[in-house]
Amino acid sequence: MNEIENNELILKTAKKRVAFKKHITFYILINLLLWVVYFIPIEKKTLLYILLFVSLTWTIVIICHYFIAMKWNKKMLEKEIANLIKN
Repeated sequence: MNEIENNELILKTAKKRVAFKKHITFYILINLLLWVVYFIPIEKKTLLYILLFVSLTWTIVIICHYFIAMKWNKKMLEKEIANLIKN
């Protein structure tokens, strides 16, 4: 594997990790905002269901994004590097 290909893999990995960090930042900010809105005196029951749905769904998405960007990507890169070294 030459240096250019290695740099491209590193750049691709870095971009995925930066995208994940942006995603987690927005996740935290939006969820905080949603929970602050919850404490405004309005119909609590309906708002709570909406808030829980959004929070739980987005939590599942963020966990999947974490595994794709941080865990599975690393294993796939190591496997690809090992294959390229063999050839």
